[in-house]
Amino acid sequence: MNTSTSSMEMTDMMRQCIANCLECHRVCTEAAAHVLHGGRLHDEAKHLVALLDCAQICIVHADFMTRRSPHHAHLAKECAEICTACAGMCDAHPDTDGEMKLCGEVCRRCAASCAEM
Repeated sequence: MNTSTSSMEMTDMMRQCIANCLECHRVCTEAAAHVLHGGRLHDEAKHLVALLDCAQICIVHADFMTRRSPHHAHLAKECAEICTACAGMCDAHPDTDGEMKLCGEVCRRCAASCAEM
């Protein structure tokens, strides 16, 4: 039995990134539902696409890291880029109830942890 440390060992940084990606997926999905059902004026098409793109890349990246796929590294870069773009859209969105502010914060946190990967 080989006792050497594997290069694909799950690190604390990976665990935190997975947690951030899963939270971002949840919050972006909730924000998309908020846009759809909120009854307020939204630039729905662009914002919904950004939210759903962000949610999807986050869940895919978390899945790849959990499996310790060697492809997670290049997905991390894409995830960080998409999360950053989504955060910008959420920040620019009129927000009376704080939903978009929270989404922007979570997206930025996820982008930062993905960028470290």
